[in-house]
Parts: sequence; C-alpha cells; structure tokens
Amino acid sequence: MKFLLDLLFRILQLFTEPYFLLFLAAVIIILLKRKNKRKNLRIGIGILAVLLSIFIGNGFLGKLTSAYLQKNYANTQVSKNMASQNPVIVVLGGGVTDIDNIEKPHILSYSRMVTAYQLYYEYRKNNLPCKILISGKGRGQTSEAELFSDSFIKMGASEADIIKEDKSMNTYENAKYSSQILKQIAPSNVYLVTSGFHMKRAVSLFQTFGIHPVPQASDFIDTEITVFPNSYNAAFTFVMLKEIVGIWQVKLYNSLGMNG
Repeated sequence: MKFLLDLLFRILQLFTEPYFLLFLAAVIIILLKRKNKRKNLRIGIGILAVLLSIFIGNGFLGKLTSAYLQKNYANTQVSKNMASQNPVIVVLGGGVTDIDNIEKPHILSYSRMVTAYQLYYEYRKNNLPCKILISGKGRGQTSEAELFSDSFIKMGASEADIIKEDKSMNTYENAKYSSQILKQIAPSNVYLVTSGFHMKRAVSLFQTFGIHPVPQASDFIDTEITVFPNSYNAAFTFVMLKEIVGIWQVKLYNSLGMNG
C-alpha cells in the first residue's frame, strides 16, 4: 500500500515540474494528430498549456501558494519567545553546494543559521541555557550538521551547546531522528527554524513524531504579479507547488497511520 502511494505522489510531483508539463502537452498533441483526432481539441490543449504557463509565470498562482504556505509564520519574532527556560532550537539543513571541491552550505542555509543564532543569542545574553540541534546529513561529503556547526561556533556559539543530527536525508528523517534526540533531552520548549515555504510540512512531520515546535521562519519567498510571465515567478511557484504536494502526502499518511 505504502509503495503504491509513494509512487502516486512521485507522479504527482512530476506535475510540479515545468518541463514535464510542456512535454506532456506536446505528447498529447502529437498523439492526437497521429490518430487524426479533431483539430479543435489539439488547439484547445495547446491554448490550455499556454494559459497555464501564463498563470504560473505572471505570479498569480505563486501569490496564492505563498500565502497558503507562509502567512501563519510571518509574524514570529524571536524576542517574544523568551518564556521557556531550557529550550532547544532545531535548525534544518538547507543543502550543500560543492564548488571546486569546496563544500559550503546552500544559500537557503544562511538565513536559517542567522535566525537560529539570533534566538540562541537572546537566551545566552540573559544567561539562560539553550541548545542548538542541527539536523541534516545532505548529499555532500561533509554533513550539513557539520558545516552548520562550524558556522555557529564562528558566530560565537559554544561548542557544548551544539548537537549534531547527521543522518537525515529529507524532512521526514529530520523529524524522525531529531525527535529521538529531543525526547532524550526533554527540553522545556522546542523552536523549529526553517524557511517559511517549508515550515508547514516540517511542523506537521515533527508533530507526527510527538514534537510540537514553535515555528521560527527564517526566510520567505513570493512572486510578483507581472504583465508578462517570467522565469523568476515560474521557478518559485513550482518550488511551492512541490511543497504543497508534500503536505498532502504527510496529511494522507498521518490519516492512514503510515507515518511514524
């Protein structure tokens, strides 16, 4: 059952890929032409593909998906969350880049590190204990957890306050392996730091494993309404559409008891 559902969602995610949609439209039109189907139908599919491209590229669909994914996290501020006395800040890795055999955190990672450190600093400057749990192995030779740890120490964090979870390869595993560590520590509170567009799915997965974190969105993405479609709008819209498919998958698996 799970195998079939995994396959279904992989297929659904294909529909969040721009090249696949264009390829699909072209294949349908070619097949209809070879079978001498109605010309009007082929034209209609072509027009539909163009309209969909415009709808995605002019930023309108991106605005809708951006609001759905991020609006609940736009007002979170670290300075308002000082009530708990022994928290753990969980920060999710954002990928690793390898340029000329030199590995660096992906561009998304830096806003996450800054947000996590700001929250950590608020506690430490008041002489309150606080830990940072970095979650992510990534696909490089050096784990995201290790790269983040080096950066946090350079910022001024104590090495003793850093916990590295370096096994997870995706958000599901971030939640699974981090929750195991958190249950051993039993902190007073858990803050979750990741990008705004990623937060809804991440929170849902942590809740699946019995952790109810306080969201701290580190960055946000949005599109601009434009007369002419552009690649900026299209790229961010497809990123957010993929995230929505992921949220549907989490909700369905939770309802069927297939997560955890």
